[in-house]
Amino acid sequence: MWAVTAFYLAGVVGAGFASGRELVVFFVRYGPAGLAGLFMALLLFCLGTYLALEACSKHDVSSYGELFQAISPKWRAVLDLLYAAFLLVGSAVMFAGLAAAAKTPLGGFVLRFSSALLVYAALRGGVEKVLRLSSWLTPVLVAGLCLMAAVRLSGPQQPILIPESRSSKFMPGLEAGLLYACYNLGFALSFLASSHQHLRTKAQRWGLAVLGNSVLGLCMLLLYLALSTLDTAQLEQPFPLLNLLPKSGWQQGYLILLWAAMYSTALANSLALTSRLAQLRNVNWTAAACAAVAVGAGLSYFGFGWLIETAYPILGLAGLWLLVRLVWEAAA
Repeated sequence: MWAVTAFYLAGVVGAGFASGRELVVFFVRYGPAGLAGLFMALLLFCLGTYLALEACSKHDVSSYGELFQAISPKWRAVLDLLYAAFLLVGSAVMFAGLAAAAKTPLGGFVLRFSSALLVYAALRGGVEKVLRLSSWLTPVLVAGLCLMAAVRLSGPQQPILIPESRSSKFMPGLEAGLLYACYNLGFALSFLASSHQHLRTKAQRWGLAVLGNSVLGLCMLLLYLALSTLDTAQLEQPFPLLNLLPKSGWQQGYLILLWAAMYSTALANSLALTSRLAQLRNVNWTAAACAAVAVGAGLSYFGFGWLIETAYPILGLAGLWLLVRLVWEAAA
């Protein structure tokens, strides 16, 4: 069960999470309302992951395409194409981020190419190898992020009320939490469809939902509190979490964590897409893995800012629709 839980966490804790940008945009900027939104998001995570696992088990699916066919045959083709595009964009953004960590174009090419090869090497071993890799990579990643927050919170810094957080209205924070949960559940559903077979009982599926999201919640809460001690200028930087650390070798360790977060998300996206492509006629697993990684790495050379700004909210709405469908099916 831990291996699948770790894989789920590895998919959620991507570059946006590990950089601190997602937490700032969806929670920290809203102050106390953002904290309420954070807890609501965690409740939705717990409910959504369990319902997704139950639906995957009930219909015995091995990819997100089969799940769409089971719960919404009418919209299967649209959702299938939509998710393939989102997974490719998600992988491309991760590979682009990996390349951006280098200081020279040549270094960027080497980082992008070597990371893509590492993703492909893991995929060649199938779902089992990816789960084993996640089972040791994820604890290091989550523990490192929690340690960063603890270092900051152990100091004398006090929470700062940025302008957006001074409002007493909680609704904007709750709306942001809803969108964040649905957006991430949209991605997580594709990961879980590829790995749910390792959870054979209802208790194990509940175990993943509770354990995985408890770990995620603790990490999010610590980072939220730590980020709340930064001023507006620090929060607006591309990597707000860097401001939590002393100007020393700590920051080099953080860059390694950031690489691990981007790699794990690229791997999760690529596995979900590979599982789907391998079901196409005359496409074997190796060819599907090669296509998923190659296209994602190739697309990373283009600018995706405008696409992310429009695509991710759309995925959040798609995730909300899927969550409603899963609740409807569970109640039927």
